[in-house]
Amino acid sequence: MYRLLLRIKRFLKKYLKVKAESRQEPISGSRSRAYKFIMLGLAAMLITLLYPAESLFSPLNIPRRGEIATEDFISSMSFTIMKSEGELKEEQDAARNAIPIIVEYNTALADSALVRFEQFMSAADTASRRLTRLYRDSTRAIAADSQAALATSEISRRFPLVNPNAIKRLLLGNNILTARKVIRDILENNIYFSGVLTDLTALPNVNARSVIVRIGPRDVYMARDRLVDRTRAFLNFRTALKGRPESAAFDIEQFYELGRQFIIPNLTINYAEMEARQEAAMAEISPIKETLSEGDVIVSAGDRVSERQELILRELSKQKEMVAREEGWHRHYIPVVARFLLILAIFVILYLHLYHFRRLLYLSNPKILALFLIFGLELFLIYVVDVELQYSIYLYPIPIFAMLMTILFDVQIGMLNTFLLAALLGILHRFNFPLVLITIFAGTVACYSTRMVRRRSDFMRAVLYMAMTYVGLIYILESFQASPFEEIVSLIGLGLFNAVMSPLLTIGILPFFESLFGFTTDITLLELSDLNHPLLKRLALEAPGTYHHSIIVGNLAENAAKAIGANPLLARVGAYYHDIGKIEIPEYFVENQLGIKSRHESLSPSMSAIILASHVKKGRVMGEEADLPDEVLNFIEEHHGTMPMNYFINKAREMGMENMNESEFHYPGPKPQMRETATVMLADSVEAASRTLTDPKPARLRNLVQNIINDRFQSGELEECPLTLKDLAMIRESFVQILIGVFHQRVEYPKREAVR
Repeated sequence: MYRLLLRIKRFLKKYLKVKAESRQEPISGSRSRAYKFIMLGLAAMLITLLYPAESLFSPLNIPRRGEIATEDFISSMSFTIMKSEGELKEEQDAARNAIPIIVEYNTALADSALVRFEQFMSAADTASRRLTRLYRDSTRAIAADSQAALATSEISRRFPLVNPNAIKRLLLGNNILTARKVIRDILENNIYFSGVLTDLTALPNVNARSVIVRIGPRDVYMARDRLVDRTRAFLNFRTALKGRPESAAFDIEQFYELGRQFIIPNLTINYAEMEARQEAAMAEISPIKETLSEGDVIVSAGDRVSERQELILRELSKQKEMVAREEGWHRHYIPVVARFLLILAIFVILYLHLYHFRRLLYLSNPKILALFLIFGLELFLIYVVDVELQYSIYLYPIPIFAMLMTILFDVQIGMLNTFLLAALLGILHRFNFPLVLITIFAGTVACYSTRMVRRRSDFMRAVLYMAMTYVGLIYILESFQASPFEEIVSLIGLGLFNAVMSPLLTIGILPFFESLFGFTTDITLLELSDLNHPLLKRLALEAPGTYHHSIIVGNLAENAAKAIGANPLLARVGAYYHDIGKIEIPEYFVENQLGIKSRHESLSPSMSAIILASHVKKGRVMGEEADLPDEVLNFIEEHHGTMPMNYFINKAREMGMENMNESEFHYPGPKPQMRETATVMLADSVEAASRTLTDPKPARLRNLVQNIINDRFQSGELEECPLTLKDLAMIRESFVQILIGVFHQRVEYPKREAVR
């Protein structure tokens, strides 16, 4: 997966033609200029249309909800504010759900159930009387038992739903009158008083807590929770039996089994009338929300704009927009065109500054694309905080923008773009001066607090400075607006949260721009300077001589770069990795041969030259596979430049190869393009040559260094880098100081005499 991502990154860098700054060709042709102007126009157009799209055609002086009106807003015309589709639907749904459920009470079903109960009780009473006479005559007891079974069977056939055991107990008991009275009373006055539904779950889902029970011509309003279905009616019937005063005189279970079969549903829902009433209620809802007349005061100066007032102001601007459109189509687009021109002017200022003061950056289209992407990322984050989340302006992640610009470019570019962002946000947010002020102060502090970031812990300094800035800004700005103290404290909390989160988000965003657009920050260089890096560990284990050589070259190059005002960290890191191509075949390089016979003695001079030159190409490939930045990879290719391999040229001549092609005995180059790579070239040669001195005294070291610098200068290897003669003199002195320390002599200690 990692290798796949590396391939994708290389493809994008190749497509965008991203190169290190030292390799960036100063392309100024018509095609390059066309790309620049396309990016300029496209960036201005996208920001104009997409940020913020909700107020694209609205006048910029209209305040939003929660803001303080700076002037009186009076309606200049009569107009009507219509309800939105959501508001209208919400009111219609409320009116629809307010209609109560209409239930039809079927009196015939209730009466038939009671009549059937009376028939059952009459049949039971007749059979009970007959059985009572039989049981009084003891001689006919056996006949009475058979008559009881026969009577139970006959009644069960007529009323099959009633429990036969309950029927038999009723016939043989003496409580028929009680059963008739109690059960009839409960059925008539409890169960069928309000009726029984088939299924409560079939009731429509409405908000009304009452229902209309239509009994003949009468409409009776009843609480919805009093409606019952058969299941709940059975429970109510049983509860009513238990609550009867004479419940101790009868068997509740027997009466329950006798009476529950005469509970039948007699209520039906009148869906047709319900829908008719709902349609009528919804039709009465007016789509008009509010009507304003000419001269009505919408909001007074100094008042905080409410949600209603914001809606009215927006509707008024829409009405004016319609009038302007009728007068001429072009007037409708005046706000859009004005916004586009202002945004375009801001980016033109950026282009002019780069053209006159940072020409190399101006000529790099990928770097300009990175600038616009940082602008786009910042505006997207602010849009999310402002429009989507609707948080305070103190949560706008302005420090992220300033820190990215400063770390990826420098503090000058960071400051310039911070002021341009302030102007841009002021335009896009209706000339909001507090926002402009916050952007300038917070952005400036973020730029200066991250101008010397060498490690990720340095961001803590930025957190402290920005926290202090936000506390002071919020207190001053909110005090001007006479905000309550509690609100000021709350807003200060938001500012502190922003001061802490912005550096953390910047740390996460930085690698994307570093990797894709070829930026090499000090943070990345410090990570690469760790001697536990996998490539350096391999170099130490597989080519220890080259590793030791690279460490000393790094010290020499760092000291020299510091002396001439170049980037010492970049010089040191580049020196560490400049010879990683020797890892594959370390035994072919003298520093790793450890006194054994040289492998080159059995090779032809041309083959030896090929092997020596190959470590440059192999090093580049290994560095790309390890995802080293382009600025570091350039050291691998440039540290030898196009220098000749004099040893093998002389060897070839001694072997009689007079007509040889000397270009085969030169390193592939290119020549050093930066002061840092030039210092590594000189340090590399000086360190290697110093090992050949038998008596490395300071004068001899100084002559050696001077001769090597003169040779590289006269051979033209330094002609493509911006080193001056003064720089070369300072480099010489820095090299001599380091070498004297490396080759210092110690006092010879006297030998101890043997003890006799």
